[in-house]
Amino acid sequence: MIKISKVVSIIFHPIFIALYCALIMYITTDIAGSYSVLGNIMFLVLIILFTIAIPCLLIWYRYKQGKISDLELSERSQRTTVYLQTITSSLICAYLIFAVLQSYMFVLFFVFAIFSLAFLTVVNIWWKISIHSCGMGILCGFIVFLSLFYSVDIVWWLGASILFSGVVMTARCVLNAHTLGQVVAGFGAGLAFTLIPNIIFLYGFK
Repeated sequence: MIKISKVVSIIFHPIFIALYCALIMYITTDIAGSYSVLGNIMFLVLIILFTIAIPCLLIWYRYKQGKISDLELSERSQRTTVYLQTITSSLICAYLIFAVLQSYMFVLFFVFAIFSLAFLTVVNIWWKISIHSCGMGILCGFIVFLSLFYSVDIVWWLGASILFSGVVMTARCVLNAHTLGQVVAGFGAGLAFTLIPNIIFLYGFK
């Protein structure tokens, strides 16, 4: 059970959530036709570079410098700087996607997802809220977003995301990385922040 929980935690690590959202969007919508081949490549490269590669390199660098005790960031006190660096990198990514590709709605959602990470950064000062669960909440919120903006049939996608969210939250508890309250709060924060752009779309773009 421990090994399975570790694998689940790696596969659904929050650092991959932005990429998963982008891939689901490409699979379920016709967004690829909105851009040239170069534009589509650039979109995915920006996501991979600024939300995965750079944050991973920064974590590895801090680990090598002895500023964090492990790559999993088990110590709550060691997470704040990493979270702030990730937020900065993600904001740069959002700006470049907006400036270069004019992907307004995706950027709107992306920014509120970043807000949820900022919220976790503040809460983490006092309480080790789960960023894994927050990532899954963001994923669920994004699938709802796709249903509203692209009229995607989300029944199976949303069902699968909720199921995997439960699996991830269970895995984090099995590994003693978080309590039940911390994983539920993390999921709620990610979902709540990413439902805001859905509300903006429903009531602000009529």
